[in-house]
Amino acid sequence: MKIEVNKLLEFYEKKKDFIRNFIKTCDIKDDECLFGELCFSILTSQSKAKNCREAINKLKADKKLFRANLEELRNYLKGVRFPDVKAERIIEAREKLQALKRMLTSDLIELRKWLIENIKGIGIKQSANFMRNIGFRGLPIIDVHVQNFLRKIEYNDYEPGSLTKKQYIELENKFLKLSKELKIPPEELDIAIWLYQSGEKEFYG
Repeated sequence: MKIEVNKLLEFYEKKKDFIRNFIKTCDIKDDECLFGELCFSILTSQSKAKNCREAINKLKADKKLFRANLEELRNYLKGVRFPDVKAERIIEAREKLQALKRMLTSDLIELRKWLIENIKGIGIKQSANFMRNIGFRGLPIIDVHVQNFLRKIEYNDYEPGSLTKKQYIELENKFLKLSKELKIPPEELDIAIWLYQSGEKEFYG
């Protein structure tokens, strides 16, 4: 356990500036940023983050994020799993943007609860992903890479993959404990673990 944590700490030191620079970019909250990150979080369920980010970037570049109809959206999402369902969810989410903006003064727990209850395709993990990507601090994203790492260091007894809400919260609390022990903010630590576990040189959000 200690060896694996030390390896992660060494990795974090090498990647710290990169991680912090990414987090700095998350403080922009204009409509395109907000809705783009909401759509990105909707798309990431069971899909590669790289493909999801590329789809969102293309929609933005073509000025279609707010304007693409259902058929157009499906074409933009060809590299994403379940494009038909997710295109429909993006269309529905457009109608919630103003309500979402009014919720941004809420605390973490209240905002996460609202997202889960009001935005189709946003669950407990995706809500944390969205909030981190628009500048909220303090919630980790317990994806499969983080689950695998927590299992390596004996913080996770569950098989990586689908978790119940209760199991997710349990691992989230363990992660926050680890973050405190290592003196690394949770939003930085989960990115470090994602990069460390995935072997990726790029981070897509």
